[in-house]
Amino acid sequence: MPSLDAEILMIQNPALGAAILAGFVQGFYEADKSKQGGPLPYLYLVLPMVLHADIYRLLKSTKPSLRHLAEKFVSVEYAGTDLLLSLGRRASQMRKLTSESLAVMLLTRLARLDNGKARLTPRKTEQFSRRPDIPEQAEEAAKLGKWFADLSPFEIGSILKVAF
Repeated sequence: MPSLDAEILMIQNPALGAAILAGFVQGFYEADKSKQGGPLPYLYLVLPMVLHADIYRLLKSTKPSLRHLAEKFVSVEYAGTDLLLSLGRRASQMRKLTSESLAVMLLTRLARLDNGKARLTPRKTEQFSRRPDIPEQAEEAAKLGKWFADLSPFEIGSILKVAF
């Protein structure tokens, strides 16, 4: 039986993180009217949300928007869990994994980083979206990206109780 550390590494690894982040970048780009790409700081919220079991379950069951997702955090089932309030702390704790995942995503050319604007745009979108082995978390991250694209940084920060 694998140790807990080995199990965590199987789930929280830079390759999986890169696929999840690529899904987010793809979703953001599809919904972004300006087609400038997703702001780099947003990526540091993706893995803490998608790789957290309770948040992922809520994300998967929410269709309309980020606001609807945030409303679920205060439902009776999740009352007292501080899922929303702990997001900033989780983002800090997962900064290394996010940075490593971002590096893998850029090295594999799943996305392009505009260094001057600190924005990411997808590459290889056709190949990425058609692959049968895309993790389902990447699809949920794409949905999250679409929601982020419809909101300002202030709105995202207010809804998720984080600061950029």
